[in-house]
Amino acid sequence: MKKSPELVKQVSREIIAAGVNLEMDWEFGDVDGGRGVIEHDYAYVGSGRYNGIEGFYFKRGDDDCFNGDEIKIVSDILNKNGFEVEHFSPFEIEWDGDRAHRASVGFYKK
Repeated sequence: MKKSPELVKQVSREIIAAGVNLEMDWEFGDVDGGRGVIEHDYAYVGSGRYNGIEGFYFKRGDDDCFNGDEIKIVSDILNKNGFEVEHFSPFEIEWDGDRAHRASVGFYKK
């Protein structure tokens, strides 16, 4: 995956500060002299393509769907920062029950 622009990371910080639970980004690193997980202060940023336009997505940090208030909060923050929301996807479990996909929001730069 390509490196996420700082603006996308900053937008995720705004969404998290507004009370929306997003999956946080992390990496392995030195923790008290040993190898451990270091959680960042911004959300995991996935890359996507929406009708041929390169974009991004955030996933929820739990197994819930975005509610109406959260959809408005996320949409307003993304729009304010020059992004267009492509879709909100619900939490779902595949038909055979072996995989779950967290709710997500896909977006791209206007």
